[in-house]
Amino acid sequence: MSTIHLTASEKAYLWTNYMVDSMAVCCLKYFIEKCEDEEIQEVLKYALDLSEIHTKITSDIFAKDNHPIPFGFTNEDVNLSAPRLFSDEFVLFYTSHLANLGLSFYSKALSMVSRKDVHEFYRECISSSTELNSRTKQLLQSKGLYVRPSYIPDLPQSEMISKMGYLKGFLGKKRPLTALEIANLFFNIQTIEVTKTLLIGFVQVAKEKDVKDFLTRGKEMSTKTLKELRSYLEEDELSTATPWYTYVSDSTTSPFSDKLIMFHGAILSGGGIEQYGFSLATIMRRDVGLEYSKLIAEMMTYADDGMNLMIKNNWMEQPPMASERN
Repeated sequence: MSTIHLTASEKAYLWTNYMVDSMAVCCLKYFIEKCEDEEIQEVLKYALDLSEIHTKITSDIFAKDNHPIPFGFTNEDVNLSAPRLFSDEFVLFYTSHLANLGLSFYSKALSMVSRKDVHEFYRECISSSTELNSRTKQLLQSKGLYVRPSYIPDLPQSEMISKMGYLKGFLGKKRPLTALEIANLFFNIQTIEVTKTLLIGFVQVAKEKDVKDFLTRGKEMSTKTLKELRSYLEEDELSTATPWYTYVSDSTTSPFSDKLIMFHGAILSGGGIEQYGFSLATIMRRDVGLEYSKLIAEMMTYADDGMNLMIKNNWMEQPPMASERN
């Protein structure tokens, strides 16, 4: 095994894994410290155990391969004595969302890695993230907090598309949304709700003015995007129900460093771009497809500005990269 070095793909996914999980450890420790609901606290502890195990395994793999272990995030990036910022119910919803992002990330990683120990690691990551997904979903349902997508009627029978205007959406009568278009719109709305709530809290507690300004811009983008995506469901008189428990306190004491807050925003931005891209690839109505194209361009510009801000403040860690040959 020692003669089989890590490939670029393996280094990329392991590095990202370490960075995200070291951030998650900080966040989950704070959420557990403030959590008053015992059932939610148990789920958070399970999530924390997973993140701590992941950081240990990824750092061990890097050490065996003589690859530098990333700095990541440490106890210096979290203030456990800071007052509560988010409700227990929202933290559960947030954790469920992270489990969904984890499943997407780990499945891609598994398809891209080949070394046996790395492959086995990602097989286990998928298994444990599936368990976390189930635990959070079941607890949301048992507490009456789970928001389901709209129901649509069954087709009387299977049939082929017969009208040439199936793809149009700009002029004339628009066809109703397909089930997959509804599913993606609903998932994107739920994701943006999580992001917006986090940004509301982060704007309150961020220390640096340029960070506050950047987060405020993201919050305003989220509000605008929610309105635009909901309009497509409302046109077909479909539910756009959103969680009612997205509570944010009035605390201005930050539980996290500005560095961690900015990295957290970068992860959410990347996840948003990926989901918009998937939605765009499966859209069969041109007006909705154009909307996703605009959102991707807007989100990429925002993500670039966030990256530049992190570099300016010396918060952006160098990922593994190829050698300079010139």
